[in-house]
Amino acid sequence: MTARREWTILAGITAAWIGFLLLFAFVTPALGAPDEPAYVDAAFRTALGLGWPPPGSMHYLDAVRQIVEHPVPAADRVTVSALLAQFPGDSAAIDQMSQHPPTYFLVAAAVLRAIGWGAHSWGTAVLALRLLDVVVVAALPVLVWATVRRATRSPRTALVAPFLLFAVPQLAQVTSGVTVWAPMVLFGAVTVWLAVRVLTGDRSRWTTAGLAVSVTAMSALTALGLVAIPFAVVVVLLGRSRPLRARVIPAGVVFLVPIVATGWWWVRTLVRSGTLVPDALRAATTVAPYPEGGPNPGAFAGRQWDGLTNSFFGLLGANQWVLPPALVDSMTVLALTVLAWSYARRGTGRGLTTTLLVWPALVLVATLAYSWRNYLGTHQGNGLQGRFLFVAVVALVTAQAIAWRALVVRPVLRRRLARVAVVAALVIGTYGFGVLYRGGWEDVQFRVTVGGLDRMGGASLGGTAPVALAAILFLAAGVWSAVAVWRLSAARTAGPVDSSPRTPSAPIETVDDRPQRSTPDTQE
Repeated sequence: MTARREWTILAGITAAWIGFLLLFAFVTPALGAPDEPAYVDAAFRTALGLGWPPPGSMHYLDAVRQIVEHPVPAADRVTVSALLAQFPGDSAAIDQMSQHPPTYFLVAAAVLRAIGWGAHSWGTAVLALRLLDVVVVAALPVLVWATVRRATRSPRTALVAPFLLFAVPQLAQVTSGVTVWAPMVLFGAVTVWLAVRVLTGDRSRWTTAGLAVSVTAMSALTALGLVAIPFAVVVVLLGRSRPLRARVIPAGVVFLVPIVATGWWWVRTLVRSGTLVPDALRAATTVAPYPEGGPNPGAFAGRQWDGLTNSFFGLLGANQWVLPPALVDSMTVLALTVLAWSYARRGTGRGLTTTLLVWPALVLVATLAYSWRNYLGTHQGNGLQGRFLFVAVVALVTAQAIAWRALVVRPVLRRRLARVAVVAALVIGTYGFGVLYRGGWEDVQFRVTVGGLDRMGGASLGGTAPVALAAILFLAAGVWSAVAVWRLSAARTAGPVDSSPRTPSAPIETVDDRPQRSTPDTQE
């Protein structure tokens, strides 16, 4: 396989991913993505120059509450200026987004002002913000490919890995809506890619600087970004390609840059509210009584399993249309089993996998702590924060790639596994989009009717023509790239592909205690 062919297939996968994102951006009902009304309201407020009040004291614009509570067809949507003039001032409802730094919303406000948002309908303004997030995460398959290729030294595995993104429909819907999680996912992916480079021998100062910048960007977006700081420090300290003393200064840079750049905000938040993650909706939340016996950790754990797995793989719309629980549980159990089983096999990659899994583990611990705090305060513990784990999705995909390669050694089985993974991921992604479409436009019936298409064309943000174009892009690029990978899996190669990223100067064993055993299939 030539480098040109590898890049061509990757371009096809990326085009399919962009088409997939656009489908969700166009078809998801207006303000119908998770927390989208709050994000849109905060962006509108910032574009109007209304400041950034403390958590719990920022109210929805009355205009935004009107479009949320009284949806209208696209033909009846007035301009933003007319809407603000008709419904001036604030409503009584609390917008919880001021619990985050205003970084994302400043960028969103700049986009709104750049397009002259006041002269357009509010639907156009919301669509512009959705497309901004699509652009932000468009390169996610490239980052997955680069990370897996560096970690496994296998061009074929690296081309299969990006397809796993399609098996997480929730990822596409969340990142194609108006949300701070789109840039969080991007910088989380960049952080993991750079981390793998460091762990496999990259000594470049530019890599260290990039790691510091990506972690700083995350900590400037949400409190969860602070969790990336210890992960990045651990990665630099474990980069065994240089002496420990030579790792201390880069680790200090990765630690100090985000602290200096964003620490003032979090210190101020801690002083004002007593916590890094204030609950802006606490005053407006009804506290239900505990069941008999008080707090129940077992019940809490069960709700977290269901809530986190559903809202990771597919709790679509505004968290109301879910993928079948059997499918969600099967994928979760399979992924966890493969990881655990791979640790029992001799071979390389366990050290790298362990280090990478520190990142999603830290995110999971922070998420559970956040949910437990809310459970104690509100007596509700639904745990619908699976999207928090999207910041570590590249680490999870890379760990799966390493684990499957450790378990499946025979070339013929690897070829079959690659084909099954590609087809299954695209099928699950298409099914997930179908769940969204039927929930939004077909009265939750799994069908495609003229009436449903008319409703979608008249009330969605995209309209019929953009949806059709996005569907064509997704299907054509998806099928083409799947066929290309299918054929590639059947071909034999005599050696590694000479393409970017360059073969690391230090072998993968730098993060593992055992020497790598050469096999004919090592350089697929």
